[in-house]
Amino acid sequence: MSEEAKEQPKRSSGELKADIEHTRRELAETLDALEYKLDVPARVGEWVGDRKAQLRKAFDESPVVVAGVAAGAVAVIGGIIAGVVGLARRRR
Repeated sequence: MSEEAKEQPKRSSGELKADIEHTRRELAETLDALEYKLDVPARVGEWVGDRKAQLRKAFDESPVVVAGVAAGAVAVIGGIIAGVVGLARRRR
């Protein structure tokens, strides 16, 4: 052992217990964070819930704008589908 390790002051059992409890809390926080990061379905559910809440808020504030955006999105998607179908028919 090094000289520094030998010269550490002795700690009371209360200090040791406090250190152990502190380390346990830190470990529990780390494990909770890892569990949260690895629980992808729950995180996706939270994300979807947030997007729904944003959409509801936007619709409540200006329903005409939301309807216009939705109609535009449907038109764009319809155009993409029509283009893909048209290309597929030409290649036959």
